[in-house]
Amino acid sequence: MGAGSSARVNDPEAYVRGTAVRDPRLPARVLAGLLHDRDTACAAVTNPAIPVPVLHRILAAAATAVAARR
Repeated sequence: MGAGSSARVNDPEAYVRGTAVRDPRLPARVLAGLLHDRDTACAAVTNPAIPVPVLHRILAAAATAVAARR
């Protein structure tokens, strides 16, 4: 994938988009945008390049959202 991954996140084929979103070589700014987009967040959160502190914030936000529903 590599540098072309940024362009492939908008590919019309779901398989290509999903593979691009999970590519650890995706630029950080693109990955951050995908994490904030409801349509791509579920796939983007599986990207192994997400820094641990960011994952902690995501998990904390999810836990807060779940607790608020109870």
